[in-house]
Amino acid sequence: MQNKTVEIFISAKDNLGILINTKANELFYALSNFNVATLDAGDTYNNYFIHHHLGKRLFFSIQNSAHILYEGSKLCNKPLNEINAIDYGAGLGTLFMLGGMLGFKRFDYNDHLPEWQPTAAAVCKSTGIYITDFVTGDINAVTEFANSNNFKYNLIVSRNVVEHIYSLPEFYSTIFKHNPKAITYATTTANFHNPAMRLYHIYIHKKVERSHYLQQRKEQIKKMKPSLQESEINKLASLTRGKGQQDFVAAVNDFVAGKQIVQATQLRSNTCDCMIGVWSEHLLTKAAYAFIISQSGFTMQFTAGYWDTHYSSAAMNILATIFNRLIIVLGKKNGVLLSPFVNIVAYN
Repeated sequence: MQNKTVEIFISAKDNLGILINTKANELFYALSNFNVATLDAGDTYNNYFIHHHLGKRLFFSIQNSAHILYEGSKLCNKPLNEINAIDYGAGLGTLFMLGGMLGFKRFDYNDHLPEWQPTAAAVCKSTGIYITDFVTGDINAVTEFANSNNFKYNLIVSRNVVEHIYSLPEFYSTIFKHNPKAITYATTTANFHNPAMRLYHIYIHKKVERSHYLQQRKEQIKKMKPSLQESEINKLASLTRGKGQQDFVAAVNDFVAGKQIVQATQLRSNTCDCMIGVWSEHLLTKAAYAFIISQSGFTMQFTAGYWDTHYSSAAMNILATIFNRLIIVLGKKNGVLLSPFVNIVAYN
């Protein structure tokens, strides 16, 4: 085997930190030399994997995954071989890959969309990563899967997923009912407290609303209520922004019945797929997350993330390093003003 540089993905020097850093290096080397042509999957998902996880952000992706798994596992206060864990909304990220290398009692893959699973399974097969089971569906499907197989999840991790979950109260309440002692460790770049990240997400919301979701709602309203006039359809499509699943159906029926449609007070610029509710990108404050999580029965920890210092641009890396030092100086409470993402932890 050729000599490889040992990268520092996580600086913790305890046994868990050393293990995760070792496996993170193995994953980084495997993916850096990965031949995507060997994947037995469709071009769409192959291309997504190449551009989002084999490109310039590979180091940061694995670094972030390493931190999530380290911090989440420490909070479980159990050896890895006693922890049942799952990557919720895994897609084709590196979190489930690294998790599958660490020796958990079980480490499962989940995504709401079944289309991701074949490529995820193909990547694992090609790299020798073991995933215990692949679970498709929302949090109800995940907990029902565990209950039907007579185990409880101790750790639910996710990276850039929590902002997409349609109903966060249902998400956290379902986990609490499943296992009140579970740790849910999520990161999201939808950081309301960083003005730059807030403006970026507002831009994305408005862009995807104009390009896709507004028209989707109009088409669905026409199918549901073909007798409505064009002006009524346009008005109703505007009023139902951010509503999905049964909430969307109920709002359309309420409109026809002459009832008032009330939008969520924290919707802001947010939007989503009106049929299944996914890709809703919540842009919530720390207080809003705390309320939702506390109502479910958990306690929340909300901390600042950090900037990627492995860009191809030296100037970007210098700037990111400066920001990271300022985040440390500002501390857990105020560091979120500068951090590109936040860590949202629910525990009991």
